[in-house]
Amino acid sequence: MASFFNTTEQGSKKGMKHSNRRANARARAARNGAAMSCRRIAMRWIPAAVGLVFSASALGQEATTGTTPATAAAATGSAARPVEPALPAVTVNGARENPINPPTTAGSKVPLTAREVPQSVTVVNSERIREQNLVTLEDALAQATGVFVEKRDQERTIYYSRGLEIDTFLLDGVPTKYDWRNTVQPDLSMIDRVEVLKGPSGLLSGAGKTGGAINLVRKKPTRETQVQGALSVGSWNNYRAEIDAGGALNADGTLRARLTGAFQDKDSFIDKANMRTGALYGVVEYDITPSTMVTVGANYQDSEGRQPWTLPAYYNPVTRQASLLDVPRSTYLGADWNSDHFYTTSAFAELEHKFDSGWQVKGALRYLNNQMHREQAYAYAPVIPGVNTTTLFAAKQTYTQEQTSFDVYANGPFSLFGRRHKALIGFNFSDSERRDPRYSSTPFSQVVNIFSPRSDFAKPVFTPNGSGTTTSTRQYGVYGDARFSLLDPVTLVLGGRLSWWDINARQYTPTASVTKQDNINAKFTPFAGLIYDFTEHWSAYASYAEIFQPQDEYFTASGNLVNPIKGKQYEVGLKGEFFEGALNTSVALFQVRETGRATVDYVNTTNPSNPFYVSQGETKSQGFELEASGRITPNWTVYAGYTFNVTTDLQDRTGQLNTAFSAIAPKHLFKLWTQYRLPGDFKRWRIGGGMTAVSHVQNTALFPAPIGAVTLRRGGYATFDAAIGYDFNKHVSADLNLTNLFDRSYYARINNPREGNIWGQPRAAMFTVRMKM
Repeated sequence: MASFFNTTEQGSKKGMKHSNRRANARARAARNGAAMSCRRIAMRWIPAAVGLVFSASALGQEATTGTTPATAAAATGSAARPVEPALPAVTVNGARENPINPPTTAGSKVPLTAREVPQSVTVVNSERIREQNLVTLEDALAQATGVFVEKRDQERTIYYSRGLEIDTFLLDGVPTKYDWRNTVQPDLSMIDRVEVLKGPSGLLSGAGKTGGAINLVRKKPTRETQVQGALSVGSWNNYRAEIDAGGALNADGTLRARLTGAFQDKDSFIDKANMRTGALYGVVEYDITPSTMVTVGANYQDSEGRQPWTLPAYYNPVTRQASLLDVPRSTYLGADWNSDHFYTTSAFAELEHKFDSGWQVKGALRYLNNQMHREQAYAYAPVIPGVNTTTLFAAKQTYTQEQTSFDVYANGPFSLFGRRHKALIGFNFSDSERRDPRYSSTPFSQVVNIFSPRSDFAKPVFTPNGSGTTTSTRQYGVYGDARFSLLDPVTLVLGGRLSWWDINARQYTPTASVTKQDNINAKFTPFAGLIYDFTEHWSAYASYAEIFQPQDEYFTASGNLVNPIKGKQYEVGLKGEFFEGALNTSVALFQVRETGRATVDYVNTTNPSNPFYVSQGETKSQGFELEASGRITPNWTVYAGYTFNVTTDLQDRTGQLNTAFSAIAPKHLFKLWTQYRLPGDFKRWRIGGGMTAVSHVQNTALFPAPIGAVTLRRGGYATFDAAIGYDFNKHVSADLNLTNLFDRSYYARINNPREGNIWGQPRAAMFTVRMKM
């Protein structure tokens, strides 16, 4: 199969209905369960591993006893320890809470189990974040089924699902625009879990690209006092410390707080590269009454270091063929004075009230400020084989993005035709501004040999030149959905949103200023889904979703805004739920169509700091996805997913070739992580392992004559990870995590011969000691 990779490549429980049939079945299983039988699972290659997990899950469920993996999972704390008796699962807003597969709000404002969402949803939970020692959002999404991570440089990243970009972030359900150009990777010290909704998410967020939405669920205060921390040391002088403390601030527990902090100082496998990050988060909850709660909080993250940009590639001007560089992975193409500095400041306030009728109202206000200050020498010229040189240029960038968002909604049950249903209605508003001033520099052009590059260049003088862009976007809309219980096993979900946009994009120079305006009124975005629980453990679903988003941040070479993105998705699938929600499985078939994605116009772009864009024609993405996540025994967790995806351009683009999607939409994408706690006398030990396999990709870009079309290719690859942990007692544990265990050399991103190619990280180790009081 190795050659194969080298050559090819989703309100309340069913609308609050709580089916008597399902409840009775669970009661019978609890009374009459026999001893759990032994399982034999043979892990095979893609996609057999996922299919076998599905089969083992169903077989194991038939013999479940009253002691389930769900109850065992509830015993797991922040510092891993031997399995202890645990409390039973609890119910939140109608969705059964299970720590291994918690309810998600990614597809709804209210917590729902995966079976209640008629779209594909993947959750990277807090337990997995600890097991794999995931410290940034990029780390977490690199493990999420169906998500492809494209590094734009060493610190900035774009995320894709089903070959389509994800740029909608929700912070505890409140939509926020993610702009990769000025956003460093969020530190996970303040995050409880990461939820990914795949496919259009316009119903609740109002805008977003077709790939989906990412919901970051922040850590919340607890009534019980808890203090925990972690110290880590790893490859390339990687040092990290975390603290997480909280609890009740008064005797009756109505006032609660939590504070988290992290500091990391690390070098890199790339020569001379380094980064220091500090993150601080605080939140306070107060129960004004037993039914009314107010929450306020804030976080700050500061990341500063020296990073190269990206690598060029070989280009033969005679044969017009391109290939990736064979330089060492440690190669640094930049200057000693390269500097990146990212700041993120966020504050929020929430007010929630629950009525005796079962309805609740929640309002949330968010403020976000992202800034990036960068001075870089960067490679921006292809390498001719044999000559082996490229040219470094210099640029300064300062981006500022400010957003204010407000969201209010009400949800609750209602009766119609003798049945109980669920409804939600809401309004949200966002006001954002992005400022991008431009700089001139004294002349800087340095030719370097890629095998022995210099970096000791004098720093040019950067001066504001009085030009730049300022874009302000105001969006507001009303939305709603209803979950109709047609029959005990059948739920119909219908929703829609009306959105308005006011966009002002100002381009200015020292002598002139031009403002482009775009007003979009009452744009309707529909959603429809149908869920059929055909057994206690299995559901079938179908859904249709749309998206519409203005591209206010992208300009064409003529100075106009790129046209809006339009997208729609058809999805059908099956979802399984076993062991009281401890194990979820799913299979989904999807087809997504998108029109108008902005892609870089390489014909007219001469400065990567100020690229121009063109509008993509219609693109079709289709395929299927398999996923299993959770516990298959009390001591064994498995997270496995396989995505088969084919993207096709249905319409040619003027001045561009139709292959930009292939580089970020591999045909085959497989991810696996599993951890097992040893039995008996060895129960303090935990061992884990994982794999990521990606099929080959290629990218074709069109450059000005005489170069023309150039294609760059990267073969498929697979990397393997491993972990071992030991619990000294219930307060202290230690873990050793190894990534890219066999030190596979591969390019994590390919782009074109001029720039944008990035080596994947070599083998790395991280040793962590966790403490909990």
